[in-house]
Amino acid sequence: MIAPAAAAPDTTAVPAWTHGTGQRAGTTHRVTLVTGDRVDLSDPSDPSHLSGAAVAVEPGAGREAMGFQQFERDGHQYVVPNDALRLVAGGQVDQRLFDVTGLVAAGYDDARTAVLPTIVTYADATLGSRGLRATDGARVTRALRTVDGAAVAVEKKSATAFWDGVTAGTGTTGLRTANGIAKLWLDGKRQISLDRSVPQIGAPAAWQAGYDGQGVTVAVLDTGYDATHPDLAGRVREAVNFTDAPDTDDNVGHGTHVASTVAGGGGKYKGVAPGATLIVGKVCGDRNCAESSILAGMEWAAPRARVVNMSLGGDDEPGQDVLEEAVNTLTAKTGALFVLAAGNDGSADGSVDSPSTADAALSVGAVDKQDVMASFSSRGPRVDGAIKPEITAPGVDIVAARAVHAGSDYLEVEPGYTSLSGTSMATPHVAGAAALLAEQHPDWRAADLKAALMASATPTPGANVNAQGAGRVDVARAVHQSVLATPTALPLGTQAAPADDDIPVVRTVTYRNEGTDPVTLDFAARVTGPDSSAAPAGMFTVSPARATVPAGGTTTVTVTADTRVQSGTGVFEGALVGTDATTGTSVRVPLTITKATPTHRLTVKVIDRAGNPAANYWTDIMSLDGSVYRFVYDPSGSGTVALPEGRYTIDASVITSSDGSTTLLARPTLTVTGDSEIVLDAREATPVSATLPRKDASLRLAAVGFRRELTNGTGFGIRATADSFGKLFTAALGDDVGPGEGALVADVRGFWARKGADGTYNDSPYEYVLVWFERGHLPTNFSRVVRQSELAQVKQRYYSVTPGAPSRAFQHNFGFPPEGGSALSAGASWFDSPGERTLYYKASDTMWETRYNQYAADGTFQTQFLTDYETYKPGKRYTVTWQKAVPGPRFSRTTFVTREGNRLSFNVPMAGDRAGHTGYSLYDTSRVAFYRGDQKIVELNYPWTDASGPVPAAEATYRLEYSAERGAANGGFDIGTSISGSWTFRSGEVTGSTPVGLSAFDFAPVVDQTNTGGSRVLPMRLLRQPGAASSAVRSVSVEVSYDDGKSWRKSRLVKTGRDAWAAALPGRPVAGGYVSVRASAGFADGGAVEYRVIRGYRVG
Repeated sequence: MIAPAAAAPDTTAVPAWTHGTGQRAGTTHRVTLVTGDRVDLSDPSDPSHLSGAAVAVEPGAGREAMGFQQFERDGHQYVVPNDALRLVAGGQVDQRLFDVTGLVAAGYDDARTAVLPTIVTYADATLGSRGLRATDGARVTRALRTVDGAAVAVEKKSATAFWDGVTAGTGTTGLRTANGIAKLWLDGKRQISLDRSVPQIGAPAAWQAGYDGQGVTVAVLDTGYDATHPDLAGRVREAVNFTDAPDTDDNVGHGTHVASTVAGGGGKYKGVAPGATLIVGKVCGDRNCAESSILAGMEWAAPRARVVNMSLGGDDEPGQDVLEEAVNTLTAKTGALFVLAAGNDGSADGSVDSPSTADAALSVGAVDKQDVMASFSSRGPRVDGAIKPEITAPGVDIVAARAVHAGSDYLEVEPGYTSLSGTSMATPHVAGAAALLAEQHPDWRAADLKAALMASATPTPGANVNAQGAGRVDVARAVHQSVLATPTALPLGTQAAPADDDIPVVRTVTYRNEGTDPVTLDFAARVTGPDSSAAPAGMFTVSPARATVPAGGTTTVTVTADTRVQSGTGVFEGALVGTDATTGTSVRVPLTITKATPTHRLTVKVIDRAGNPAANYWTDIMSLDGSVYRFVYDPSGSGTVALPEGRYTIDASVITSSDGSTTLLARPTLTVTGDSEIVLDAREATPVSATLPRKDASLRLAAVGFRRELTNGTGFGIRATADSFGKLFTAALGDDVGPGEGALVADVRGFWARKGADGTYNDSPYEYVLVWFERGHLPTNFSRVVRQSELAQVKQRYYSVTPGAPSRAFQHNFGFPPEGGSALSAGASWFDSPGERTLYYKASDTMWETRYNQYAADGTFQTQFLTDYETYKPGKRYTVTWQKAVPGPRFSRTTFVTREGNRLSFNVPMAGDRAGHTGYSLYDTSRVAFYRGDQKIVELNYPWTDASGPVPAAEATYRLEYSAERGAANGGFDIGTSISGSWTFRSGEVTGSTPVGLSAFDFAPVVDQTNTGGSRVLPMRLLRQPGAASSAVRSVSVEVSYDDGKSWRKSRLVKTGRDAWAAALPGRPVAGGYVSVRASAGFADGGAVEYRVIRGYRVG
């Protein structure tokens, strides 16, 4: 999906409070892949320690023997089944379908949708309308004729059938030719990315010249619009909804703001083209936009509008995606100009968003009101070096119409108006400018409008071409300037080292005069080098240096770039400038050329275990500093890539079809100084094996892999899985990792349990979870015979928070190396709660984190808990309890309220248990509110989110309140049916990140596994947030209720230790009833804590 290019952070005002959307740190997300396999992705619960997420893999029904490849790159976890590997590597299946991190971010995890949206494109345009067979487990939701395809909704419960239907045989030889499928795509998501800004681009001067957009239709494809806003009254001729939302109303606020910037009819905040007619396509149901919805909106808008505004985008990848293809196709077919946001991904090179990267699109970056580049504005170049963005416009603190149903973060600056920042806000300025030109020139098509806007743009001094393109749009100049240039930009490519044999690059530019008088232009290439100094003499020449462009005619100029005159490397950028000899105005054509560092050809040959050229494999090459990544694949088994000189790591995962084995080969260091060849031969690998002393235990999952910490601090890794160690082979090639080259930690993992008569591992009374680490290289000749004395025995005891039938639960057990990294676990095996079972851990050199997930008998999610990182000793026995009463907030190693400088952040996990596990639950209703003094700063209706924002430097009193109700409506709880409380604390400016001084109550009644107890004494403690400064307790009180909080009785407290007491229960609680608890405490530092839980535990 593509979402409206999200409004960027305000770069001039104090940053506002921001919050999440109900997801929480440490969450486990279940994702069903297009193959029907399931992956559980667990977010890092302590990002300060773990740099990689944790993944559990569960093959789909009928695919129990399937192996998988787990990749980590750029912070994303990919899980690719072996039968999809070749299809992904060969470009026939979209890699995003297996990007588990990306699928969760897009909202495609199983908790939020039972359907996986895809796009199927066909090799033959006539096939797109035929759809898929009914047996393929999917339904066509929309024809997408522009890309010869269709939007296809895959029911996750039928995903395996769908996968079998669209692949030939096992899926390893290509997509099924009978259906003529060219590629299977994810229907991904893109993000939605006026007083002084309109005069800034010269719009009033264009109005004075008689052009306000009259007679021109502009399409806005966005989040819909507010039909009741006076600035848009009578402006919108037609509105169509392409989303699952019920109507075209704007419930976000983005589309209304954009539409009014284009053609709003207000007084003070008049749009750029107030005379233009708008048509609105709602392609974003929320802040994300399905790519199929966008495609449908584009197909509808292009024949109806001269200009199409799309303030949305997503990551650009090599090659042409379906949206880029649609932009180019529809532009050529209709002549409509697509004006697209460049994105808000900051100042990193190459961060510009698709589909603004389409050749025919006009890609828009953002400047502030002083024409300085906005820090958030995405930079080019495009993946292939083309100049994108191509123009800029004001995009910082833009005031325009606010939708009546806009989100709470779209704050009113005055009634009916809001101020936003982003390339989303810059784009409608350019779309409006294009509308003014379209009125002036009724016969102009997209290329003409684009050429005129770029030729007349005003450059921002000091900003490079890959940030600003031609410069800031200047429509006042555009309506008066008669000369246009084609092409509109000159990306002159990359010259390979060494420079002495460079062939000069020659390009021609044609100038066209739309005026009635000839125009004489003086030409010069104004170019600077990587050090910002002028390019050396002779590097760029223009011929002729002066030429006259006749009225109604054309003149051609030749530009030559000769990089032999300069020995350095880097990007040379600037513009071919034609200056009017009479008026001094100029026509600009931005240009760039890159002098590359020396590169060499590396040929990679991959051989499978049968001695044949590999056909199903995956090869990665990554520079040790993380700056260069290459993927190598060719169905012949031999591929060649160009690499700059330097040091790299290379790995390959090779599937041998004859025996179904996976071979992992890794060379930690590879020095590239010249053309070379490397052979990755799976026959050099040796088997991986591990055996247990327990003979009735069956291996659930075997895995081997590594993670490399690159010198830039990012991670890179690969891991292969199988249902048998006999299918895994490894070979360590070359030398180990050297000093200063980033740590490499390899692991071998095995998961064993008792297999039931049904073939599953459900209700196994035990599980073995073993991990071995090796450093500096991939394990070779790995063989282990495990002794029971090496293991720790950890009894798991599960307690009930619901009456009646047992709940069903599963655990993921992740073993991390002490230095951090990513981890893998076997898929879910279910057991009853309450209940008991025993885990056996390899008990050295491993930090263990456990994620516990519980569901009601009907499948409704109930609770999730996660541990701190635990270590165990060999031969020792431990007991761990889960969900033991009394529930309430718990602080783990991850702090939940912190201050950094003058910014406060909080995350409130409210349903922790006695063992101190951080807990989350399904709630009927919930609320979190944060106050400074009596002033409410932010209020949220879900308690398991994060929020952060600015606070004054001066010390002040703050209060954080929380409450949640849970009961029969969600999950059937009868313990902890209502949890609420507050923290009061003092806080002032700090240096660094500092935990705030909060405390939580920990009540410890004696209860059985149904959380039932009869003791008349209730032990309790006050636990401080880890890392926070301590403070003496000044007062403490406890009350109990036996009627669910209708009445309360005060308990007598006896101090039993530091910050610990025993509360005597007054009266006699009735058997079969419940004890509710209310408590408060005050501290010497002025802080306070209040806590209340209804039905804290049952009475026996």
